[in-house]
Amino acid sequence: MKAISKLRFDALAGYVRIPTARLIVSELDWYEEGNEKVLGVLLLDIHDQDYGYCLLGRDRKKRFRAVKTGSSFATVAEARRELRRSLVKCAKWKNEKFHQGDEKGEPLDFFTPVVKEEKMSESFKRVFSNEERPARGLLAEMMNWYEDVDGNFVQQFQSTGFDARLWELYLYALFNELGYTFNRDYAAPDFLCEGLPGKFFVEATTVNPSAVPPTEDELTQKGYSENYVPIKFGSALFSKLQKKYWELPHVEGLPLVFAVQDFHQPLSMTWSASALVQYLYGIRQTLNIKDDGSTEEIIERIDTYEWKGKKIPAGFFRQPDTEHVSAVIANPGGTVAKFDRMGFIAGFGDKNIEITRRGLCFRESDVPEEFRQEVSVPGYSESWVEGLSVYHNPNAVHPLPEHFIPGAAHFTMKDDSIVGVMPPFHPIGSITSILVPR
Repeated sequence: MKAISKLRFDALAGYVRIPTARLIVSELDWYEEGNEKVLGVLLLDIHDQDYGYCLLGRDRKKRFRAVKTGSSFATVAEARRELRRSLVKCAKWKNEKFHQGDEKGEPLDFFTPVVKEEKMSESFKRVFSNEERPARGLLAEMMNWYEDVDGNFVQQFQSTGFDARLWELYLYALFNELGYTFNRDYAAPDFLCEGLPGKFFVEATTVNPSAVPPTEDELTQKGYSENYVPIKFGSALFSKLQKKYWELPHVEGLPLVFAVQDFHQPLSMTWSASALVQYLYGIRQTLNIKDDGSTEEIIERIDTYEWKGKKIPAGFFRQPDTEHVSAVIANPGGTVAKFDRMGFIAGFGDKNIEITRRGLCFRESDVPEEFRQEVSVPGYSESWVEGLSVYHNPNAVHPLPEHFIPGAAHFTMKDDSIVGVMPPFHPIGSITSILVPR
């Protein structure tokens, strides 16, 4: 019996949890036997204050599910001994004995090619071609659990929709980490999250490159960041608004969240968050640092954005029908680099690679500061929610309570200015470097 980290267990089997279990038992330790053929969890019964365990093995769809339990042990040592004995015994079972008879369909396979190589996304190729890359190992486990409601997930993941589909996988991992399960009875919106705090819907969207992208000269102009980028966010969010998801019977009465990620330029998500905030609330809020080191806030109302003849109104949350959108969420770190970092600390990939992360963050201050982290050293930790920002709609018919998404930065409009509550460490953009020793 070998102890494993909670993060490792979560990557392998965390999706099997049900939210109400947290009211009954507390997980103490996590173990594996037989090269992860069987997993075990040591449990404390919260109400009876005695101990138990749960063993999990892969079903026919390769999902870890409960195969044996034990309860009512007076001491943790007694429960751990029985857990060890059961792990050794179950590790000798044939794989078929773990199958439970209710599996439907086949597991998704993200990596076996279903499109021709010339149509494959270069981003997908970079992940697909390196079996020792941490992101690949993490995604290989996640694909056992993900439900392909549309029926075209793998094809898009391997070709033109890699970024959009990876953003959906990030959201899947995020809300699982926060204790939600997913009701996939409905094709739209993308996720119905159900947990102890309550229920809400999430619809994912991405900002994609334009058919005629800006020229190198235009990229350096002030109007590019102050007009072009907000227009790009506006196009993605307005397109989702036209779907009128709130009119669907199963959405009625529940918070609706739009989740947006920016892929319009390489690494654009590392710096475009300010454009999103300006577009959502229709104000440009800057911090002026005076010569004496003090700061003053300058607020400018924005009414429209214009770029090359295209003109849109500013202030998404001021537009008709947006009162049905409870919040917009974004995380510049929700990219393949996040999967590499989370995969590495969960034990996937080459253990000898060196991963460094650097960027800008807020640390209990209004002024961003630079940070640098060595991911591949003992003690490094990270969560899926790290870097997530929740922009609340002050006019929402069904507001999203802040406690629905703990650990994120939360922003809203109050008295004509944007106010926020941020965690102690909130990265707003970073670049990850991976060095493979020769």
